[in-house]
Amino acid sequence: MGVNLYKIRYVLDFIRRQGKLPTDEYGEFLPASDLLVWFRLKECLNMDERSYIEEELVGMIEAEMAVEKLKQSEQVRSGMS
Repeated sequence: MGVNLYKIRYVLDFIRRQGKLPTDEYGEFLPASDLLVWFRLKECLNMDERSYIEEELVGMIEAEMAVEKLKQSEQVRSGMS
């Protein structure tokens, strides 16, 4: 099957344009496998492409979590001054 890198690029751009990744009712980011369902990607990607996107989503989740921590530490620092 293989991976169509053009399709991957457009799908990832689409996801990024949606803004912050979806979270559950507790504010936790959805797992990458759930995001595949959320964005209905299982219907438009082959198995190799889904695996590739899932890895990218894991990275996006980790990046958003890191940014959230930075924002929290910034708020704490600004509250100290």
